[in-house]
Amino acid sequence: MSDNIPEPEHPQEIREFDRELDALSISCACDQPSLVPTRLFDSPTKHNAPQLIDNGAADVPAFDFQVYTQPRTTRTEGMLRLEIPSFPNLKSKVSTPFQYIGSLPWRLAAKTEKSKRTSDAKFFSVYIDCNPDSESTLWSCDAVVEFRLVSRNRTIPAFSRQFTNKFNYNSNNWGFPSFMAWEEVNNSNFVRNDTVTVTARVVVQKVLGVRNTPKYDFGQMQMNICDMTLIINKQKLFVNKAYLALYSPVFYAMFFSNFQEREKTQIELEDVILEEFRELLNVIYPCHKPVTAENVEYLLELGDKYEIQYVMDECERFLVGSEDIVPITKLMWADQYLLAKLQDSCLRNIKSVAEVKAIRTTEEFKNISDTTKAALLDKILKIIN
Repeated sequence: MSDNIPEPEHPQEIREFDRELDALSISCACDQPSLVPTRLFDSPTKHNAPQLIDNGAADVPAFDFQVYTQPRTTRTEGMLRLEIPSFPNLKSKVSTPFQYIGSLPWRLAAKTEKSKRTSDAKFFSVYIDCNPDSESTLWSCDAVVEFRLVSRNRTIPAFSRQFTNKFNYNSNNWGFPSFMAWEEVNNSNFVRNDTVTVTARVVVQKVLGVRNTPKYDFGQMQMNICDMTLIINKQKLFVNKAYLALYSPVFYAMFFSNFQEREKTQIELEDVILEEFRELLNVIYPCHKPVTAENVEYLLELGDKYEIQYVMDECERFLVGSEDIVPITKLMWADQYLLAKLQDSCLRNIKSVAEVKAIRTTEEFKNISDTTKAALLDKILKIIN
């Protein structure tokens, strides 16, 4: 083989690599199983009416203030919190970052106001933005919003006001220009260390024009949807047999072939970590949670274990485009799981003999097959020719 290698550039590296391959008795015509790599990653927040900052506030039921952002069948709730330091010197608008509630971005804001709508008296103004950057006129959101000025005195309740509104393109900014007189806010009950805290509780009741990503709680039985219970470490996950069987021939055989599990309504899965399997379900169920640098390693393991081609394809697609995973790790996974597109991408991205030499010095290099090592040698030949 070395007779075909031009002598002028990198002869020593080629000979060393060639000797390693000879010692391993490489046969490029046959695939040899790769060694199983160790895990790289471990497994696994009059002035009282709200106005379009000019409508009256509707009476709504009092809130249970203990519930934070959580998905619900008919509504979604969320909380925004705004800390205002140097409050006595507040002159311009301050606001929170955007937070998604009900698939829409919300922002809590506050400022001082002294205008005709406050009868030329200075007031503390609080309001909320819903999807303000959208230029679409096709969306709307029915929501209840409660503002609270947090009391610093345990014996004094928070000051609150609330309203309902249909937010849309023409009505995406609502609140109270006269939330509280400036002198009253500066009362020591609401200010501590020159800081004031305002919260906004948002209850989204209905959204049109913006689709919610479906979410599944596999820990809850859903009638007419769940017909199989999978048990992992004594924890139950409720799933649909036919849906899993469509993705996985392993599950198809388990649920519908002549295996003893066929007649069972509960099956215990061994050698599986609960949270990792739950993540796998979230990837293949209609929510189709994306593959990330944090979950790709165990998704490859589970996708291979249960022969789920969709998961393997999604992992490969992610790895081809990812810059968060180093090349040798990509090569190792491509080799282990026979991901030809990923291996091709890795080899094409190698531009110098020095890059191959750097790969050879890594611990992961020991875990790749002779076939992939031969592909690296072939890459060297292409570079120097």
